[in-house]
Formats: sequence, C-alpha cells, structure tokens
Amino acid sequence: MESGGLSGRVEDRGIDNYEDLVIMPIKDILSLLEFKDGLSIGGAVLIILMTLIQIYPCKLNPWDSVLKWIGNKLNSDLKKEINVIKKDLDKHIKESSAKDLKDARMHILDFCNSCMCGQKHTKEQFDFVISQCDEYESYIEQNNIKNGVISSAIKEIRRLYDRSIQKNDFLKEGD
Repeated sequence: MESGGLSGRVEDRGIDNYEDLVIMPIKDILSLLEFKDGLSIGGAVLIILMTLIQIYPCKLNPWDSVLKWIGNKLNSDLKKEINVIKKDLDKHIKESSAKDLKDARMHILDFCNSCMCGQKHTKEQFDFVISQCDEYESYIEQNNIKNGVISSAIKEIRRLYDRSIQKNDFLKEGD
C-alpha cells in the first residue's frame, strides 16, 4: 500500500484502526498530515479551529453558520418561488372565504325571504340554515366584520324555527 495517504501513515505509526485517532492528541494528528503549501496549512487550521469552536459549549457554531449560508445560497431561487406561491395562495384563500361568506349570506337571506312569503320548510332545511347562520356569525365575530341587515334575517329564522318546534308545523316529507 502506498504510504502517501493518511491510512498508510497511520499504519506506519503502529495505529491499527481509526478509532485510535480519537484518543490521539491534536499534535500527533497534525503530524500525520502532509502540508505542501500555505493553503493546506491554513485550511487545516481553519477546519480544526471551526471544529473546536463548534464542539465548545458556546453560542457560536461556525459549521452551522457555514452550512446555513450554503443552504441559503442553494435554495434562494426556491425560497423566492415559495414566497410567490404563498402570496398567491393567501390571495386565493381570502377570495374563496369572501365568496363562501357571500354565498352563505345570500342563502340565509333567501331562506328568510321564502319564510316571510309563507313558504313552509322541513326541520332539516331549518337545521341546515341555522348551522349556516351559526358559522356566519362566528366568522363575522372572529374577523370583526360589520353584520348589517343579515342579523335581522337570522333573528327571524330563529324565531320561526322556535315557533315551528312549539307548534310542530314543519313541512313534512311528501307534503
């Protein structure tokens, strides 16, 4: 085996395996390395210094910083695309929520209008609309939106529902 590599020099010094390197002093480990120019010496010193600082229990972690910098450079385009997608998604969610809110509002108002015109409804229809009213009111409250006319419609639907329960005069299936 060629003795120019690290493993050859380790064997020449009577070290049987790399586990023995862990217990060797740094001075002996450095003596195993061949330094041909100042760049390799500087690189080795930098690596050893960064490793010692990383191991030492302080808040300065040079390897973490180097790897984070490399990761940021590699992923910068991806981060930009993700930010664009996130903005588009946020816009879509906001538009979708506004549309759902408008649809619920229209359904509640339409249901109230049909009740006021004397049209009978089943208990299931009332239950569904009242659940929409609860969701609508909850959304309005959570997002501090002004309710307006629909609050009167919701009160009327709840009044008609209570009256229909008391009189048991819901529209029956098949009527």
